[in-house]
Amino acid sequence: MICLPNPEFIRLGPLVIRWYGFFAAVSAVVSYFLLLRRAKRFNLTEQQVLDVMVACVLGGVVGARLEYVRRFWDVYFADDFWGAFRVWEGGLVFQGGFILVVLILVVMCHIRKWSLGDIADLTAPVLPIAHAIARLGCLFNGCCYGMPWHWGVCYPAVGNDVLHQQIAKGFLPPDAVAPLPVIPVQLLESLLCLGIAGIIYWLERKQRFTHRRFLIYVLLYSIGRVALEFLRGDYPQHDGLTPAQWTTLLVVLPVTIAIIAFLSWRRRRPTAMPVPQEDVAPQRPNKKHQK
Repeated sequence: MICLPNPEFIRLGPLVIRWYGFFAAVSAVVSYFLLLRRAKRFNLTEQQVLDVMVACVLGGVVGARLEYVRRFWDVYFADDFWGAFRVWEGGLVFQGGFILVVLILVVMCHIRKWSLGDIADLTAPVLPIAHAIARLGCLFNGCCYGMPWHWGVCYPAVGNDVLHQQIAKGFLPPDAVAPLPVIPVQLLESLLCLGIAGIIYWLERKQRFTHRRFLIYVLLYSIGRVALEFLRGDYPQHDGLTPAQWTTLLVVLPVTIAIIAFLSWRRRRPTAMPVPQEDVAPQRPNKKHQK
């Protein structure tokens, strides 16, 4: 069993930097340099990579925060409207950020006449690596944790909701002073994302699924995320599933499968072959119109 430290990474007077913010910053820096290193093979300039990076960061934060506020409006924000803007206090949902980033990149490609397939292939292995790093922030922050498990990781009693949630769910008596160790779901998801990134790099090396690798990433991650959600111990379940599972099963997974099926059908659809010129019989002139 491993006991994790306080969620605060460093405190400088009134400024508090949590582990979540630290790993988010590391994720952004690593992503930028990976995208920059891959840019030449997709004929992109450093400025274009920077534009993609800014769109991903801003869209990711805004989308993730909007989805978090939507899910927990009645719990945290119905009586504290301005609390929805205090992002530094925590509260992001990956799926919301992911969906908004995809929409922004699609619009950017349309406006700037970029190849959407190239941008998708550019980001396909980078995004799961960035996600893997950011998930380590969740591990240290004490969010997105798993069900109680005696071989799991142990959190401090303050600075997170682990103890409160375990008491509310009946895992501990009301007078408990320390939470039970839990399954490190965040670490498992990081390993899942790194495994997916490895698969995408392998497909890239083999030159397979060109312009569809991003969809392969989404498909693999969706399946893995649905499975890992059964180990979560922080979310209440609705009809046996967590909100992330419902979003994945009803929105992300069907849309991804439909797009993959459409692209595969379009690539395999036979096209009309042009008739060789020598096989075309010359037309005889109409004598009625001859002068």
